[in-house]
Amino acid sequence: MRRMLSPRILLSSLPNASAQKLFLIVLIIFAFWVVFMTSKDHTEFMVHLNNRIILRRWSIFKEFLHSEELKNTPASVEAELAVTAILEKLNQQIPPRPFQTHSSTTSAKQSTATIHNPQRTYCVGDQLNVLLVAKDYFGNRKEYGGDFLRARMSSPALKAGASGKVTDFNNGTYLISFTLFWEGPVSLSILLMHPSEGVSALWRARNRGYGKIIFTGQFLNGTSPVLTECGLTLNTSAELCQYLDARDHEAFYCLKLPGVPCEALTHMTSKNSNISYLSLEEKLLFRRFNIGVEVVKNLSIVVSPCNNTLKFFDRHGAGPFKTHILLDTERHIFVQWKKHSHPFVTNKLFSMKDDNYIPREIDQVAGDSGTAIVISFGQHFRPFPINVFIRRAINVKNAIERLFLRSPETKVIIKTENIREINEHVEIFSDFHGSIQNLIIRDIFRDLNVGIIDAWDMTVAYRSEDVHPPESVIESQIGMFLNYIC
Repeated sequence: MRRMLSPRILLSSLPNASAQKLFLIVLIIFAFWVVFMTSKDHTEFMVHLNNRIILRRWSIFKEFLHSEELKNTPASVEAELAVTAILEKLNQQIPPRPFQTHSSTTSAKQSTATIHNPQRTYCVGDQLNVLLVAKDYFGNRKEYGGDFLRARMSSPALKAGASGKVTDFNNGTYLISFTLFWEGPVSLSILLMHPSEGVSALWRARNRGYGKIIFTGQFLNGTSPVLTECGLTLNTSAELCQYLDARDHEAFYCLKLPGVPCEALTHMTSKNSNISYLSLEEKLLFRRFNIGVEVVKNLSIVVSPCNNTLKFFDRHGAGPFKTHILLDTERHIFVQWKKHSHPFVTNKLFSMKDDNYIPREIDQVAGDSGTAIVISFGQHFRPFPINVFIRRAINVKNAIERLFLRSPETKVIIKTENIREINEHVEIFSDFHGSIQNLIIRDIFRDLNVGIIDAWDMTVAYRSEDVHPPESVIESQIGMFLNYIC
């Protein structure tokens, strides 16, 4: 008959103390495994274990959930300092403007726009400048800038359009510059989207609070869905489910439901709230008839081919799909033809089971010369204080820098957000918010080797005032993307 060896006998048979300690560790792990496998949760764990992707997501989710606080690390402190610096710069660019009466604000009808240094002949490739003088409803010239303007030139016959660059002299005058890309009749359009007083009000209102969007989380309680309030911040002393990314200082919260684990979050939905940080007088500035008003009408010119400095460079290809190149040696111009995580704003139910922040998704990309990443975020951040967007942009930049360290040949392309329809939800979704975010993106990513799909400029040029642009605009954006990777 064989006699079973006891742990004590086994320990005494081991050659030294190190071997004995190792044996005890193995024994403890084995005991824990036996207890766990006999528990009621082992089946669910084995399902996760057999699914590599789910296990990875579950581990990350668990890591965030069990973080009790967002601790200050050297990297996070540096990121917060960057957020503060950008915010201070923006506050200087958008100073508070006095708002006494509607009549003292900028009037599109009273303001004037004239061609600066008009010429008898305009050539393709020339620059056309328009001088705009802002005036109030009494016809008095404004003494400060800050008006939100949108400029565009177009040729209906060619179905062509291009945006104009606005330079604010901060004294009530603006210079709008257009590059004349094609010959023939060209119409000019300058819209007063918001007066400077409205811009100042929107900026103040945006950064006062998080309550303009209501988030509702759906948890699974056994087999039954249950709902609770969620958000980027919750003003309550009740127990919370905390979904924290300690590394990047990203946070999202839900009210804890009795008896329901925080890990049981499955879906999320959102809707606009009735909260507003604008006064009744300020809201009058954002009635539909005050938004996007034409400053000047019937301003047009005719462009001639002249001696075009943009020369066609023949690559000796064949057919309409050969490579076309335009070259200007004088001006050194060479021309050649997954949803994000919180805050995601929609009234439709969307899944949270495989949700992730953009930096975390980038961290999971190995990268190589055959890999291209396109990143776009912006519209869903408009209802929230600007520091939320700044922090996310910085975190995305840091993730791209980590990607380039391990795979510098990977192509990364940033698609800016586009303009959208004009409606009376201005405080939440005004294109002014998008224009500020566009500036932030360009500032943060200016030193990175990334491509830019300028969806903002393209949709201004097309005058595509729809949050979901038409197919013709999307085709142009895809064409630009293919130019980056081919």
